Amino acid sequence: MSVELYVPQIPDNLNIRFVENRIVINRPVQAVYDWVTTWSNLPKWLPMALGTEVRRGTEGVPAEMGDVLLETIQPELNEKPKLYTVVARVPGKLWTVVGRDVLDDGSLAPAMHAIATFTTFDLGDGTTLFCRLFERLVPDTEPPGPHPVEDPARIQVGLELIKAHLEGTAG
Repeated sequence: MSVELYVPQIPDNLNIRFVENRIVINRPVQAVYDWVTTWSNLPKWLPMALGTEVRRGTEGVPAEMGDVLLETIQPELNEKPKLYTVVARVPGKLWTVVGRDVLDDGSLAPAMHAIATFTTFDLGDGTTLFCRLFERLVPDTEPPGPHPVEDPARIQVGLELIKAHLEGTAG
């Protein structure tokens, strides 16, 4: 099956960028939702994530409303760590986190930097359509053009890893 990657209609020179990816996974919707909303699974599939630390919530289970995660980013991306908070949660269907940069002195940036929304759709035959929408506010100091976290092809590789883990084919 060919998967069309999301092509944003928003030019790269605006202050917000979007990337959307989706994949069909041969697992029930609740299994997909639970796996992708468990913080400790993030480094297993998201190419940018180096590591995670649960700051509020329970390690190894789906994150609840208000739970907080510190994500460290791959060094080559030259990105600050992100503190993500779950701000929307509809079990088995939708999950949204808002992220803020952690500054060099350990304080939080005054404004959010990123929003990630995961949605799962039951396709009725035991399979699930998983979608990830990532919105990123672009700092004024960043050069024009897409950042690696906005590359749908790079993220699609991560969604293929989700599929492999859930379908039992991960190496």
